[in-house]
Amino acid sequence: MNWFERSIAAIAPGVAARRAMARVRVQELTAIERHQGRRTRASAANFDINTGDPNDARPRRTLDRATVIRLASQNPYGKKALNALVNNAVGWGITGTPKGPKALAQLWLDWVEVSDFRGRLNFYGQQELGVRTMFRQGEVFILRRWVRDAAVLPFRIQLVDGGMLATEKFGDNIEDGIQYDEDGNVAGYWFHPARARYRGFKPPVFFAAEDVIHLFVEEDIGQKRGISVFEPVVKRLDDIDETLDADLVRRKIDACFAGFRTLSAEADERPLGEREEREGGLPPIDNIEPGMVFTLEQGEDIKFSDPKPVGGVGDAVKINLLAAAAGMSVTYEQMTGDLSNVNFSSYRAGALEFDTFMSRFQWNTLIPVALNRVWDWFCQAAYEFGRTGKRSYPIRWAPPPRKSIDRKGDAEADILEMQAGLENRRSLLASRGLDHDVFMDETAADLKNQQGKGLYYKGDPFSSAQNAAASADAGSTAA
Repeated sequence: MNWFERSIAAIAPGVAARRAMARVRVQELTAIERHQGRRTRASAANFDINTGDPNDARPRRTLDRATVIRLASQNPYGKKALNALVNNAVGWGITGTPKGPKALAQLWLDWVEVSDFRGRLNFYGQQELGVRTMFRQGEVFILRRWVRDAAVLPFRIQLVDGGMLATEKFGDNIEDGIQYDEDGNVAGYWFHPARARYRGFKPPVFFAAEDVIHLFVEEDIGQKRGISVFEPVVKRLDDIDETLDADLVRRKIDACFAGFRTLSAEADERPLGEREEREGGLPPIDNIEPGMVFTLEQGEDIKFSDPKPVGGVGDAVKINLLAAAAGMSVTYEQMTGDLSNVNFSSYRAGALEFDTFMSRFQWNTLIPVALNRVWDWFCQAAYEFGRTGKRSYPIRWAPPPRKSIDRKGDAEADILEMQAGLENRRSLLASRGLDHDVFMDETAADLKNQQGKGLYYKGDPFSSAQNAAASADAGSTAA
């Protein structure tokens, strides 16, 4: 209130209060109009007020890396769901068939066995480890490394998790260990040379963006870091653990057969030592054993505990498991192994939805972001070290086939679709994780080898013609 309103307040407080409130409302309206004017001008240039960072529009991450690792390794349901994701994403490995000279294909097969910079896994094992790390921690980094005196190629790849990023602030345009250029594009990554306990005072090591594959599922435009599949379900899985632990403790208490002995007033008046002793100096009866017969003294009585069962634990756990399975994009049956409440149709419907999710991840993320980049590194290394005559060659990736629930029904459906012209052999073989050209070459070689040895089977395409010719020869001989 100004001096004039304070003067009025001394005579008419209500009038002064209304004047002051009206002045405050006018100031608020003026501020709103100024804000709307700035917003209109900003909208014309910047598509409304926006920071440009998609991470500002999503909830802040509250899980640390240690919590996720503990949950994925100690919670049985979380571990089983993670295994289901890895089994269906890579299985025994997504195989690649190069399209080029045979020397290139053999060089690729040889490199697949020695691809690990640490010398422990082959390329398919690295696929499994990388995808497992990505699902569990949200992301994984694949580094291009060079080695000396390599028998195949001096090129290897190394897997690094997000815990190796040098996240401390030590330079401009560096955020969470990722360095950006002036346009906001990734220029490189800073990694610690070792784990914390072995790191010492060694400085972080810089890897250019062209030597690093940052594998994660990009859910938002401009997303910088990956998100663990456990992030939306950590509370659910913790609730399940706490519920099961509490129920187990309750059941242990229920299993305790406890008795409470009461003494009469006359017995209570006796000295403590005299009251606690039985005839012959024997100790008092504190434990009940099978077949024991014991006569109570006059005035004594005994009562047993009668704990009441608590119901609804199974329903509560199942509801949380359904929510956790949905949050991790797996089915309830895959997460728990419980098939008691499904039939063939319902299980197949759930499997089809999950297969679609896995195919989307394979062909939209894993293959284009990681495997194609690794193949490009391989082609570059083979060309620069004189092993091939071209800088690049095409390759066809074949994920492992989905396990069929009804093999006979699926095979009959495939045959009908091929006969109707709705499907072809190449796409069917690709869906089973097989390369068409390699399969046809192997089939032709097998059939030729069988013919040379005089072996004929019912499934061979020439068996019917061979049988017809043999029948005709037998008929002419009889004539």
